[in-house]
Amino acid sequence: MAILLSFSIIINFALLYSLHDYKKQVERYRSNALDAFSSHEDMKETLRIGLYNRFKRDLEEDKEENPWLFEHFVADILKSVRGGRTVVTQSSGDFGIDIEEHTEEGLYLGQVKCYHDQNPVGYAPIAIVHSQMIKQNAVGGYVITTGEFTHNAYAYASGLDIELINGNQLVELWLQHLVGKREQVAVLSPAT
Repeated sequence: MAILLSFSIIINFALLYSLHDYKKQVERYRSNALDAFSSHEDMKETLRIGLYNRFKRDLEEDKEENPWLFEHFVADILKSVRGGRTVVTQSSGDFGIDIEEHTEEGLYLGQVKCYHDQNPVGYAPIAIVHSQMIKQNAVGGYVITTGEFTHNAYAYASGLDIELINGNQLVELWLQHLVGKREQVAVLSPAT
């Protein structure tokens, strides 16, 4: 009986050690992949296109994805990277605002657009955000897209305390968010 118990303890110890070693290898692979993504422009471009394809509305394919998924995705990134508290507004009665971001500086209002490169975002969403900033006494705002903005959009936003975040900048924020999550995991489960 003692031999069987000793054998069982040895096997359990070996399994625990193997599991611990496996977790360390997985974390190393994740870390290396994240480093590779954040240092190569081609990878970032692939991620940007992937975000568009993941969240785009596709009526032909009858996607069952919730249209709020992109808004929640962006809100989580902003909360992680910029701090504060983010709220995704309801689809009706939001007067064109998708995200309310509450920070120490005050309220920021945002709109997100999952647009293709061939359909750059114009000035209209910026005008809506600006109007709502005035009505709600917000300190700033932003419009975020998976694509790009028109020249007129940049000109219109100039001097309005509205940040325009294009697809490449969104990927940069997403990578910062992932690094933050990786660091949180490392703090919560220190390596031995």
